[in-house]
Amino acid sequence: MKVFIRLSILICCILLVSCGSRKRVVDSSTLTPATEIPVAEPSTTTTPSTTKPASSPLQNIVKTVNANRQEESYATAKVNLSLSSGSKSASVGGTLRMKRNDVIQLSLVSLGIFEVGKLEVTPDYFMVIDKMGKQYLKASFENVPFLKKVGVDFYTLQSLFWDELFLLTNSKTMPTDKQFKKSQEGEKVRLTNSDSQLAVLSFLVNTASGLIQKTSVSPHTQGSSPYLNWEYADFSKLGKKSFPSKHLITIANGSNPIKANLSLSNLKNDSNWETRTAVPGRNYKEVTVDKLLSRIMNLTK
Repeated sequence: MKVFIRLSILICCILLVSCGSRKRVVDSSTLTPATEIPVAEPSTTTTPSTTKPASSPLQNIVKTVNANRQEESYATAKVNLSLSSGSKSASVGGTLRMKRNDVIQLSLVSLGIFEVGKLEVTPDYFMVIDKMGKQYLKASFENVPFLKKVGVDFYTLQSLFWDELFLLTNSKTMPTDKQFKKSQEGEKVRLTNSDSQLAVLSFLVNTASGLIQKTSVSPHTQGSSPYLNWEYADFSKLGKKSFPSKHLITIANGSNPIKANLSLSNLKNDSNWETRTAVPGRNYKEVTVDKLLSRIMNLTK
């Protein structure tokens, strides 16, 4: 279904547009596959505080996962981003800043000095700034038809970045046990919600830690490849709870899926930063969602 492929691409548009401004083409044989990220257990050195599930892996597992949600209002980190699609790859550094229920900011930096792009998402709008191309996009979720149709908003993206349970049908409410079908997969439990007519949500949870290790958005057709996989690894301590230091994002894109490897370091709960970015001045050209998506698709062909 094209709507979810477009949706998934938009979720990670900043991961492509800024890197695309400085993209380089390499032989695919020289690439280290971006998919080779082990799904690690929480680091024993940080001893993150997690709530243990009941003796039965399926009993109270949703309650356990919810109890492991971050208690910190802020999360900040240095970012190392690697991208690949087909034979193309790019990498860039940057900073991730998030404030609970308020904003997600991802700033990408070239050579450790120059900010080349920025994504800012709030409950009211999302803004993409391409500083290399001198263009920007600012729009509300309500004004993007395919986002409105699916019911994706700021809170959906927040849950993906914060590694939390969510529902496409009601992103602001913490999910409950009765909203998921549960199945045992070795030492893990899969939580599945099919309430949305457009897609199926599934969360793979480690029963020992009660932490989500992979979130998938898939078609209803059994056996079909997911539109989006968002995997989590190398959990570190933020406050009293765990936070994933590695995010592996795979987006359906025909025969050339888009793969983004987001590695976080220097994880803190810093609140000393501006939560809003001013709209660029007239030296910048405002672009539409369709034009931005068209540019991204050209980068990944």
